[in-house]
Amino acid sequence: MHLTLASLISVLLNRLLNKPDDWVIMEWWLAVLLGILQGITEWLPVSSSGHLAIFQYYFEEEPPILFDIILHLGSLCVIMYIMRDEVRQIAEAVPSFVANFRSGDLKGNERVMAMIITASLPTAVIGFTFDVTIIGDFYSEMHLVGGCLIFTGILIWFSKDYDGSQETDDFPIKNSLVIGFFQGLAILPGISRSGSTIAIARILGMNPVRAARFSFLLFIPAIIGATLLKIEDIDETIAEVGALPLALGFITSVVTSYFAVNALLELIRKQKFHYFTPYCLILGLILIFDSLN
Repeated sequence: MHLTLASLISVLLNRLLNKPDDWVIMEWWLAVLLGILQGITEWLPVSSSGHLAIFQYYFEEEPPILFDIILHLGSLCVIMYIMRDEVRQIAEAVPSFVANFRSGDLKGNERVMAMIITASLPTAVIGFTFDVTIIGDFYSEMHLVGGCLIFTGILIWFSKDYDGSQETDDFPIKNSLVIGFFQGLAILPGISRSGSTIAIARILGMNPVRAARFSFLLFIPAIIGATLLKIEDIDETIAEVGALPLALGFITSVVTSYFAVNALLELIRKQKFHYFTPYCLILGLILIFDSLN
């Protein structure tokens, strides 16, 4: 009898889980696994949503959306810590940003704030207008995820020849719209948010390390907004997942995110960001090949 990769993995996982039909509370180790998956794939340019879609498809597990957001909050806590000086300086620049906004004479952190707001606009528009059914298709059609992973890999590879020198004061604010557009596209599983935003910022001329740190800053409003939209489901999520697995997933996401962020920054400093291209291309081709068989 011919077994596809999907059916084989499903059989193995079901035997490992050995769970009854009325199973509700998530196993603690599964929450830890998802926390590790989120912490690593959110920051490395391989698409956390793409790996979540792969996990759900092959393992036949579908955690609540808020559970995924809680894991993202773990990543957010790490970024708030690593970027604490920049976040504090941007917050302190709010009064001067408001005073100088109309004149357009924005410098330093005032300009960073304008870039974050500008980039968040297309991200929000795409997030609110994208058809939910289209996103759902990606969780059942692995060739779509595979295609997006290949797109991510090609974009990352293409950006390796761009070693811009522009800092915040030199980077045109209007170019932030393009970065925000690519962040919005990352709603599609398989398109890496960090990978696409860092790559396109480099292509547009931004210094590679500055591009990474700007991508980190863009993550903050995006996750805060997603959390506010879904926070009303917290009681239902706790009932479905369980308080302990929820806490373990969050903690694991925090720990792995910390190491993943620092690893990414080191790789960018060493001009090795494009090393993730082969992984994205190979995984994408495997998903496409398996979907067609």
